[in-house]
Amino acid sequence: MKYDFSENIQRGILFLSKYNRDFYLQIASLVKEEYFEFPIHGTLFSSIRTHYDKYSSLPTDDFLVEEVKDVKEGKEQLSDYVDELHYINSMDTSSIDNVEFYLDIVESFARKEAMKSAITESIGLMKDDKIDEIESVVRKALTVNRNVDYGHLYFDDIKGRFERIFKEAEGERFSLVFPTLNRELEGGLSRKELAMVVAPPGVGKSLYLVNQGVQALMENKKVLYISLEMSEDKIAQRFDSVTTLIQQRNLKEKYHIVTERLQVFKDEFPESRLIIKEFPTGLATVNAVRSLMVQLKNYEDFVPDIILLDYLELMRPTREGLAEYQAQQRISEELRGLAVENNILVWTATQTNRQGRSVKLITDAELADAYGKIRTCDYAVSLNQTEEEFDEGRMRAYVMKSRNGKQRFVVPVNIDYSILRLTEGEDYFDDEE
Repeated sequence: MKYDFSENIQRGILFLSKYNRDFYLQIASLVKEEYFEFPIHGTLFSSIRTHYDKYSSLPTDDFLVEEVKDVKEGKEQLSDYVDELHYINSMDTSSIDNVEFYLDIVESFARKEAMKSAITESIGLMKDDKIDEIESVVRKALTVNRNVDYGHLYFDDIKGRFERIFKEAEGERFSLVFPTLNRELEGGLSRKELAMVVAPPGVGKSLYLVNQGVQALMENKKVLYISLEMSEDKIAQRFDSVTTLIQQRNLKEKYHIVTERLQVFKDEFPESRLIIKEFPTGLATVNAVRSLMVQLKNYEDFVPDIILLDYLELMRPTREGLAEYQAQQRISEELRGLAVENNILVWTATQTNRQGRSVKLITDAELADAYGKIRTCDYAVSLNQTEEEFDEGRMRAYVMKSRNGKQRFVVPVNIDYSILRLTEGEDYFDDEE
């Protein structure tokens, strides 16, 4: 698709690209040679880009002519380029004074072209049954713009930096289940973060996520619990016990008491909401979660503050053909991207390798080749339990990773298996050493 601007407007783009470095830097990624109506204009812009990429400066006309010599078509005359440069340089300056106008039209055209290309590519992906890749293609097209973020100007923004730090420290936090962990995190985790609970099968990863969900509900948060191996009703029953303190085995016979206590809970935390969604094991991708969030927003007016996903290994990455350890890292990266995109906190559970069952304290060594999955996350805590501890209803939580707080320490945990509730215990480790 060619520019639908007038010839003089296209010349104006070239004029500003030759003489205005700020203008060029803002449009460099938005302009393609084939956009220009006349091949000479496209070749001139391409030569400007080549020179700047090589020398970090805009070319003079003499330099530009030299650049053109190497790329012009065989039938083209160099004198035609010299004449065109003369026309460009002779433009009425009043027609190029409004730099913002030129920036806006270049950006608008580039955005339209990017979306057209994305739609065309999406049709091909759909034909090839690569549905999961379509959203990333469209999302990339939507990022096309001329906004330039130069980063943090260290010495120029000292006051603003500390104001942001203080504001962040006083900002919203998502409490963890155990008070000690919250203290070390100055109140808890934040939005746009990914947290993991790590343990071998059967130790309590899912129970931890349920307890984490109840903690969020008690802070009037909207919670989305995604199960990839257990039915929605079974997960709901776990929430029933943790919130009402009624034993799992007694839920049916005490149905009326459960109902009353849940109403009391809801009255106490009126802004809280919980939605539990089951996906087929091994088939759900992060894009499926995105789609669910769109549906919940449109049909239930529900936008989660926190997502609890049980669990990472039962998801499918959007990119096919990866080795297992690569797939796990990819899913972790996609989950953190989901957290950042939607300004939410994401918790997930993940398993150790076989050695995780035999060690007393699970560290990143028990992830082996799959270590990459916690490289992306902001917080990771392992659940550790011996046979003796299981019999006594206790375990140890070990902070494996924390970007924003203390790590590599242990917190004692008590488990009431009758109501599935986790609480912080007393420090009994000194006696065992």
